[in-house]
Order: sequence, then structure tokens, then C-alpha cells
Amino acid sequence: MMRSRIGALAAAALVALGACVSLKRTPEARFFVLRAVAEPAPAAAEPLAAIGLAPVRLPGYLRRPQLVTGEGPHELRIDEFERWAEPLEEGVTRVLAENLAARLPSHRVVRHPWPASQELRCRIALELERFSAGGDGRVRLEGRWALLGPEGRSLASAPAALETGPVPVGPGGAEPGAAVAALSELLAALAAELARAVEELPRPEAVATP
Repeated sequence: MMRSRIGALAAAALVALGACVSLKRTPEARFFVLRAVAEPAPAAAEPLAAIGLAPVRLPGYLRRPQLVTGEGPHELRIDEFERWAEPLEEGVTRVLAENLAARLPSHRVVRHPWPASQELRCRIALELERFSAGGDGRVRLEGRWALLGPEGRSLASAPAALETGPVPVGPGGAEPGAAVAALSELLAALAAELARAVEELPRPEAVATP
């Protein structure tokens, strides 16, 4: 009798323990996506030329599914439950192309790979060294861009250094939704900078011929 009572108590304890464990929920992952925010300009009747956008290059520490935020000069924070809904390189390239198309209605923006027969006014190459929120809530984009002509000849280039914020900061760092919205704003500002550089290039018909 004593042995059966002990067994019953042990079984009841296991059931109670199982109930406690089942009630404990694992945090659900949140997924974020960059958005184009540039206001579209009136479309031109006839596009002047095509502009090629090469895939944006990111540093290794950003090429991951998780959002990355800076905690200090030499420290990063990576949260397993705050993730990009698409590869970040693809998202940055997509949004930059959409913003450029809005800023340059007289041009057609094509993303790599484009047909070998495609004639381009120029190619845009962009490499980012930083694209994240810091521990202070400031959101920064740093890198370098170049406009390339035929055979990779440089037509224009400059460093990119843009900043916005601060966004709300909590115990876990910058609020991810606000940080992603700020990153989208920085891509729109970069697109405006690139559009100005493209518009300052000599017109194809104005190029002197020997």
C-alpha cells in the first residue's frame, strides 16, 4: 500500500511538472523588412537611359538573419528573436533600387544581373561598412559608393556617412521596429545622394566625340 501511494504521488508530481513546463512559452521571433520611403516623382514620357545597380556589399558581421545593433566601440548585440524577413544584402539592394527609381523618373533602374545587351548610362556600386543602430540609439549608415562607366571606369565616387535618430532605447538596446524604420530612411537619403550624382554626369549626347 505504501509503495503504491508513493508511486501515485510521484506520478502526480511528474504531471504537475509537465504542466508547468508546457505553460512556459518560448519567445516568438519577430521579422522585419526594409521599405522604400522616397516619394515617387512624375514618370518621364521616355526614359533617358538605364542605370545598373550592382548587389550591395555588406561586412560579414551583418550578413546574418538576425538584427545586429552596436553596444559599444568593440561590442555587438545579436538577438536570436529579432530577424530579417529576407537576406539583408537583398533587402538593401531592393529598397535602394526602388528609391532610385522614384528619384530618377527619367531613368530606368535595373538590378544585377541584367542582359549582356543592356546599354547602361552607368553602374552603381555600393559597399557598406556600417548599417545598424548603436547603443546610443543613433542609427548610422557608413560606406562608399561609385558610379562606373564602360569597362568599370570610375565616373564619380564618394564616402557615404549618414545618421538619424535617436530611436527609443530600452534594456535590450534600440527598439528594433524604430531602428529598421530609421535604416529605411537612411537608404532613401542615400538614394537622393546617388540620384544627384547621376544627374550631374554629362548627358550622353553632350559627350564630345573625336
